[in-house]
Amino acid sequence: MRWLQLHLRSRRVPLALTTATALIALVWALSLAYTDSTTINIRTASLVIMLAVVAVGTTLGGADDALDRTAAVNWPLRRAGHLLLAGATITALLTLSTVTDARYEPFALLLRNTAGLLGLTALGAALFGAAMSWIAPLIWTLIAALPLMDPSRDLRIQVAGWLIQPAGTTAATVCASTLAVAGLLAYTLRGCPLRPASEAALDQ
Repeated sequence: MRWLQLHLRSRRVPLALTTATALIALVWALSLAYTDSTTINIRTASLVIMLAVVAVGTTLGGADDALDRTAAVNWPLRRAGHLLLAGATITALLTLSTVTDARYEPFALLLRNTAGLLGLTALGAALFGAAMSWIAPLIWTLIAALPLMDPSRDLRIQVAGWLIQPAGTTAATVCASTLAVAGLLAYTLRGCPLRPASEAALDQ
């Protein structure tokens, strides 16, 4: 399994996992210490998920772009597995809080927002590279977190603010699912775009 260890280290997975875990745990601890609510509100949870996903986004590209395209490795399968495991890990870390007095919940909402934001990040990585993959999820999450974005029956608000819509909102679920599938397919099939040699050298 040495190849797996080398792959994880080359993608900076340990650092990204530590960062995501610390962010999720920090907000959970603050909520447990300073609020009386048993549920971490959806805006805060969405911001936490976005930051965790952005941390994971740094692992979507390696130091050697050419290596990621060699025929010796089934890269599409590896990229798909990488993305799915990242989503499962973030969701699992959030779900651990359900055994405590301050919780990220409900599960359906956590799963929807994680899948949608991770898909959006993967789509950004496939189009612009892992270093720029954080822009779209950050902007969309900040827009959704605005006070004027509340749960609504207006379809446009449900799509623009899908992150803060209640679990079971059809438009929000469809939007998140579309982003998740589009990101998974784009990243799996294309990977990150090739960078100039001078830029890639900075990562080595």
